[in-house]
Amino acid sequence: LLDKLELVAARLTSRGMNSSLHIMSGFRTPQYNAQGVGSKGGRASASRHIYGDAADVFVDEDGDGRMDDLDGDGRVTIADAHLLLAVAEDVEASHPDLVGGLSAYAATAAHGPFVHIDTRGTRARW
Repeated sequence: LLDKLELVAARLTSRGMNSSLHIMSGFRTPQYNAQGVGSKGGRASASRHIYGDAADVFVDEDGDGRMDDLDGDGRVTIADAHLLLAVAEDVEASHPDLVGGLSAYAATAAHGPFVHIDTRGTRARW
C-alpha cells in the first residue's frame, strides 16, 4: 500500500500537480469498522481497511483538511476525486503487482471528496 501511495504521489508530481496525499482513513480495527457497517454508515463488513491494505486519501497541498481543486475548475467536487482515481489507475497499469480496489467518493457534510485505494491483489471498482 505504501508503495502504491508513493507511486500515486510521484505520478501527480510528474503531471505537474500537487502531490501532498492526506490519509483520512487507513487501518481500522474490526470493532471500529463495524460501527459504520450497514444502516450505520457506508463501510463494508469485509473492508480492506481491517486488513491494513487500504487507505482513503485526498490531495491537500494547502493544508485545509479537504481535497484540493485538482482539475483547476475553481471548485472542489467529485471530479477532483475522479482525477486522483485516474492517476491511481495509471499506477496500477504500470505496476500490476499493486492492483486492487479504487473508488471515488463525493463530499459529505463531514468531509470533502476522496479516493479509496487498496492493494487486495485483484481489480475491484465500485
